[in-house]
Amino acid sequence: MSILLRSSLLLAWLLLLGACSAPQQTQRVSAPPGNAEAVPSHAGNLTNFAGNWEKNYQLSDDFNTKFQLYVADVLRRVTQGNPELAARGGFGLDGDAINGLARFAEELTRMPILDIAQDEQGITVQRQEDFALRCRYRDRLYVRDSSPFGNELCGWNNDKLVFNMDLPGGLSIVHQFSLSPDAAQLNVTTTVSSDLVAVPVIISNYYTRYINNDRFYDCELTLTRNRVCSQRGGAQ
Repeated sequence: MSILLRSSLLLAWLLLLGACSAPQQTQRVSAPPGNAEAVPSHAGNLTNFAGNWEKNYQLSDDFNTKFQLYVADVLRRVTQGNPELAARGGFGLDGDAINGLARFAEELTRMPILDIAQDEQGITVQRQEDFALRCRYRDRLYVRDSSPFGNELCGWNNDKLVFNMDLPGGLSIVHQFSLSPDAAQLNVTTTVSSDLVAVPVIISNYYTRYINNDRFYDCELTLTRNRVCSQRGGAQ
């Protein structure tokens, strides 16, 4: 899906849920609200996420399976303590809102390739077919930005990097990045929540390092979800 189409989906969601909030000034804060312990000391070493990463489909959540479990969890939580709603099999719940939130989460977590550049000043996560995530944390404080389109918060929670976006209409998107102990696997856990749905959608994806040979090879992701490469300028 193109960046333009993804942006259109997000804009449609914003228009559906409510008007944009008034712009505010960018500010730097020392910790996320209500969690002053989350910011590590400046003396520690930053977790290094830099590199080229491709999605490991065997380890990552399968969306269709996750969606079935998600809907079952919504029904269980909402009908718990509500015998009348339970007797109707959950009939009366806002199915469009539940399905819309889940499908929106699916679009947000499709990215098969991540290219990450990082230094002591900040990090840029280039996501294939989506806009980049950027955080200029510098002295490792949380950074908060506000605009007419919502509020963003990024920074460190111990050895994890967190991007938190609160959008108009009660929509929230959180991406949490973490590395395996051997630094061979990157985990990106995305939580999407809405004031219209009682249960957030949580998708966990894993990525494996790969060497970016795009200068010398033409590569594509096939239907079998494997990368197939041919030497640039060579026989097909």
